[in-house]
Amino acid sequence: MTRIICLAIFLLSASVSQAQYFSTGFQANLGVPVGDLREIMDGSVFPEYTMSFYYKFPMKPIEVGFGIGYGKYGTELEERNDLYPGFNNIVRLRRNNNLMTFMGIFRYNFESEKRIIPFLEAQVGANYFYTRYKIRESQFEEPIEEGMDFSDWVLGYRFGGGFKIPFKNREMGHFEFKVLYHDSGPVDFLRKQDTEYLPDQGDGEFVYAPQRSPITVIQPGIGFIFTIGN
Repeated sequence: MTRIICLAIFLLSASVSQAQYFSTGFQANLGVPVGDLREIMDGSVFPEYTMSFYYKFPMKPIEVGFGIGYGKYGTELEERNDLYPGFNNIVRLRRNNNLMTFMGIFRYNFESEKRIIPFLEAQVGANYFYTRYKIRESQFEEPIEEGMDFSDWVLGYRFGGGFKIPFKNREMGHFEFKVLYHDSGPVDFLRKQDTEYLPDQGDGEFVYAPQRSPITVIQPGIGFIFTIGN
């Protein structure tokens, strides 16, 4: 048993010492709706900023990893004096529609010593839509009230490809450009025009009219990846 433990520690140490197999980076992506979603969004898009982490298998053109993305796909600011009974000062109501993604990543690289290295990529994970609001008396004051209006989850997948352009020192990392196709099951989400405040209903009430649709987008992206440990 002692020998097995020592061997495991040795293999783990050897793996960690090969830090060039790990990398991390940042991507800026733009989700352009297609199909029925294009009509629902009426020209709006889904921006996404993603932090990704990868592990490259030694001596193989395969990488696996995960990415966490965030973006605002709609925001609205209203100035109202009817949100609170008996309080007539004008306050700022800001509502943000947000999307977070959590994706496992599989990538196959067409290894080459040339300046451009193509790859294929597939992702699977979850999309989390949520809408938050903040009420302030002015832009720079602490919120009087804040919270979440609406949220929903859905599983999704992406596939596509792109190419890498290594830095001058190839061991440091690379730039990358890619285009992915994203699809999901149906999900409920709010656009900025899907919330209405009715001040004369009770003490005031928000009414929501969420949209329901699969999230089908073409997603071009650009990013940079740094090798860890060099």
